[in-house]
Amino acid sequence: MKWTERILDFPVRAAAVDDFLKDLRAHGTADLNAVLATLDESELCREALDYWIGNDWIAFAPNAPTIALVGSAFVPQRTLRNFCGEAAERDEDVPSASEEESNDHESA
Repeated sequence: MKWTERILDFPVRAAAVDDFLKDLRAHGTADLNAVLATLDESELCREALDYWIGNDWIAFAPNAPTIALVGSAFVPQRTLRNFCGEAAERDEDVPSASEEESNDHESA
């Protein structure tokens, strides 16, 4: 089972990540320790952290490694499912380059 499913298919885990995401949106910080304690599985925690940090959505607070700060690529509109690794159908209403090219050919 993929790490995304191991979070989203368990209501307690999904709720913990959702609270974490809400705190990031509202305050720019969130309790990393609380969300990792609720995930309660070392490999799952590692995969989620690698994904969030790798996408620059979160960063560790310099003097408090149990606190997450919003990363440079964090956007408040990010959904729980997308934050948990599911491909987003559309996070923003901005067409991709291939969609723009396709539209240009259709209107010509």
